[in-house]
Amino acid sequence: MSDKATPEASGRDAFWQTFPTDEWSDAIVAAMKLSGIDNLFFVSGTEINFFQEAIAKAEQRGTPAPRLVTMVHEGVALNAALGSTMMTGRPAAAVSHVDVGTFHYGAALHTAWRGGYPVLICGGTGPRAFPGSMPGARDSLVQWHQEPRDQNGIVRDFTKADHRLEHQDNPGLIVSRLMQIAMSEAKGPVYLSIPRETAMLRTAGQSAFPSAAQLGIARPVMPCEDDARTIAQWLVKAENPCVFVERSGRDPEAVAELVKLSELLALPIAEASGADRLNFPHSHPHFGTGPRSKDADVLLVLDAVAPFIPGQQSPSPQARIAWVGVDPVLSRYKTIEFRADLWIPASVAPTLRAIMAAACKLLDTADFSRIEARRRRLALRKQEQWERLEAQTMEDARSGKITGLLVAQQLGRVLSPETVLLNDAISNGDFVRAFARRDRAVSYFRSGGSAGGWGSGAAFGAKLSSPDSEVVLASGDGYFMFGTPMAALWAASYHKAPYLSVVFVNGSYSTGTTGLKRLYPDGVAVEAGNYNGGIFDPPPDFARLAEAAGGFGAYVTEAEKIGAALEEGLRQVRQGSPAVVAVRVIGPTLDR
Repeated sequence: MSDKATPEASGRDAFWQTFPTDEWSDAIVAAMKLSGIDNLFFVSGTEINFFQEAIAKAEQRGTPAPRLVTMVHEGVALNAALGSTMMTGRPAAAVSHVDVGTFHYGAALHTAWRGGYPVLICGGTGPRAFPGSMPGARDSLVQWHQEPRDQNGIVRDFTKADHRLEHQDNPGLIVSRLMQIAMSEAKGPVYLSIPRETAMLRTAGQSAFPSAAQLGIARPVMPCEDDARTIAQWLVKAENPCVFVERSGRDPEAVAELVKLSELLALPIAEASGADRLNFPHSHPHFGTGPRSKDADVLLVLDAVAPFIPGQQSPSPQARIAWVGVDPVLSRYKTIEFRADLWIPASVAPTLRAIMAAACKLLDTADFSRIEARRRRLALRKQEQWERLEAQTMEDARSGKITGLLVAQQLGRVLSPETVLLNDAISNGDFVRAFARRDRAVSYFRSGGSAGGWGSGAAFGAKLSSPDSEVVLASGDGYFMFGTPMAALWAASYHKAPYLSVVFVNGSYSTGTTGLKRLYPDGVAVEAGNYNGGIFDPPPDFARLAEAAGGFGAYVTEAEKIGAALEEGLRQVRQGSPAVVAVRVIGPTLDR
């Protein structure tokens, strides 16, 4: 890729495509689009103006390029990219300004890595060519501050691969190769830093490179038939089996296959707290009705990181455990204490199909009788769970106090079955999940990591990428603040991608209140009732953030007004305005 005709033109592989280009940046944006990137979430910087020029040229020429989505904060931009890819299954990209903008990605980097999102994270690098020596060379005093020793090192621990674009590279090929890595299992983010001088290198009028798809994305991994038969035998003969899920729903086919297997064998489904999306219909009688991990005799773990706490909840030594996933031994995590009889490096959907086929051949009359008895127990347990939840909600309503349980119930009532729900409600998250009763794949999400602040940007990205979907974010107030909501609400208004935020406002962090009490039950702080560091009461008026962005805001302090406020928030969203409904709920119980 140079400004002269070279033997590369005749020596390249036949499947490489040729595109008209003036600069390397033209090849970069073309390769992004050809690799499946529809949205480039962009935060301005002097050294990344080439993206703006290249995409403007592509729009004029009719050549491939992603849509440039103007953003005003890098963390929100990256979370928006995550929201985009979680909805569509296609990759997205975020671009930031030199090292400082890369730092602004912040906790979103953790979410991208731990959540396994296939996104291209980019950062321009400060130019270092002598002023006037070449296009893109230094021309501003600030650029002497913009040369860290290793900008890529900022993100290296949170990406599958990283690269600094160099003069000897083929820029289109580099982008395609990074996206090949990102989209192949186990999926994850990649990082590309781009010097301005390199992006502005001239071409001979055209560039040739393959797309990621032409390079080839790794196909799903098939299970060994013997392993599938063994697992089927264990499940068919089990007295107290349980399936543990966390991330298997990333493949919608896995959701459907798990429903089939669960209904055949009356298998209860337990979902880890770190579950990042719908893995099994939440209203199904088999969801959340199984035995505890330590009581199960057969455990099938599907694409999970931490299905239970080892030691405290470990299965008995006699229990049979099969752990299935494209990376079942969790090579991205250092300390793992789990054991399994079978570690199966295979994709979940085909593995479930193979287990199902094997199980159908093994079932006999005695098995059917045992399975039917378990099926009745699970249905009864689900009904009892629901009745207890409703009874507790009614008790909260009679008390006149607004609890997270009560808000979750009211939210569940206004959601349609098609609404996409992002659950970042933390201490109230289980209530939100229970009352939302999401049953469709790609209708329910959590972040996939432990970093706060994912929700607002992800909600915007989800709506932008799926404009016909109604998107609702349920968030704790602490996580809501972490997510730079003003920047996300501005983007939602500017790009006409409105969503509803429902904020559970308790003016505290559970980590600094109930967490402190749990760790130091007899400590000085608890004894004195000193929860300084965990309380931020009075909290900000979150409703006014929406108003500042041209949206609708409501702050609710009376229980009887919750439902009406939520309905009005959704009405405003349907009319095109982002909305925030902040509900003051009772804080954590800190009495001894």
